[in-house]
Amino acid sequence: MTSGAEQRRHARHSLSVEFRGRDASGEGELTLVGADLSAGGTFLRCDVLLEPGETLSLEFHLPGARASLKAQARVAWVRRFPEADAPAGMGIEFLAMPEADRLRLQAALGGGGQ
Repeated sequence: MTSGAEQRRHARHSLSVEFRGRDASGEGELTLVGADLSAGGTFLRCDVLLEPGETLSLEFHLPGARASLKAQARVAWVRRFPEADAPAGMGIEFLAMPEADRLRLQAALGGGGQ
């Protein structure tokens, strides 16, 4: 079986970022904390877990940035039971993002979509 790190197309950066999310229906807002971030997605630490495949709208601020970034995303995988070095949460894949936001995210993470 291939590990998550081997399946990723984008390098992850350890970065704590607060996300606000809404499910596909736009109902209910969740505030979530990202443990890492890449141009392709994030890991959200949380006890309220969605199901793999569910979609959501996310809004977040990069450290030091004034404007928020927005993304349409889906739950790629879920870790329901935390371990000592692995908290409960969800692996999130960004499906769509405004071009200007994508470029700002890439620049903040070191450029080039990594």
